[in-house]
Amino acid sequence: MKKLSLLFIALLASTVAFAQVDEGEETEQVQEQIEGSTMVQPVRKPVETPWKQETTGEFAEAVPFAYQRQADVMYYHVIWRRIDLRDKKNHPFYFPAETKGTWRSLAQTIFDAIDFANPDNENSLPVYSDELCTTPYSREELQTSLTREIQQPIVDPESGDIIDYTTIYEQFSAKNVMSYNIKEVWFFDKQTSKYYVRILELEPILEYERETASSSNYDDEEEAEEEVRAQKTRRRIGHIYYEELRPFLVKQEIFNVKNNAQRLSFDDAITFKRDFNGYIYAEDNVYDRQISEYIANARDQMIESERITEKLRTYESDLWEF
Repeated sequence: MKKLSLLFIALLASTVAFAQVDEGEETEQVQEQIEGSTMVQPVRKPVETPWKQETTGEFAEAVPFAYQRQADVMYYHVIWRRIDLRDKKNHPFYFPAETKGTWRSLAQTIFDAIDFANPDNENSLPVYSDELCTTPYSREELQTSLTREIQQPIVDPESGDIIDYTTIYEQFSAKNVMSYNIKEVWFFDKQTSKYYVRILELEPILEYERETASSSNYDDEEEAEEEVRAQKTRRRIGHIYYEELRPFLVKQEIFNVKNNAQRLSFDDAITFKRDFNGYIYAEDNVYDRQISEYIANARDQMIESERITEKLRTYESDLWEF
């Protein structure tokens, strides 16, 4: 009996020892992965709720549209719309300004899809230089569009006067994206007798304060004219083909202001529910011009935008007579 007890104790001790060795080897392997990786390795998944949170976004796929025959399109009209993220309705697309757990803004989702850190990633999101999405930007051109030069003054420590200027480079982040331009096509299908809208491309717009005259190297004659407060400056990153962006949007949830337990994806909110506010700043026309090019007053521009919106809205109802 004593021999059996001693044998059982020996087996138990060896099992614990091997478990500790395996655990130690696994810890060392994880540590080696962490030390050899340039990415920040999380300890666990983000702790956001007291219940187990299922991540279905990894397996989500964008719902494809039904095949559209050109012969069935009896009418279509192309417009350009601007979505300003300062609008309260559009806040779910801007916040959070910084990534918080699994919660990301629309701009951060796009930046992660472009994947600036891995230039050899073949599955990254391409960005194009034209709105027809035919010529993609290179990685160097994208980095240049997200960087600006700032002339920082060098001050003499004794006199306090500016003796020279040095150039520093500031990198823009997702929180600098304050608006989006989208290109839409509205068309009527005579086969289904329905009026459809499709987003063709999306263009993120950066916004930042430009330098004032006091912080830039201006000539004395120009300084009087340039001595103004800092003004907002817009910069376009590039054009993104919306069908190439949808696979990334469908995997990222957007904050649902009505019910946080039923979050939608960005693809649901933009493509199908169209849960955003925007105004039309251009429509397809023979002169190839925007509204601001033939209407100078801002109030009249908004009236013209509403006129175009009403024209699109009432087209389908005007087809029917009773």
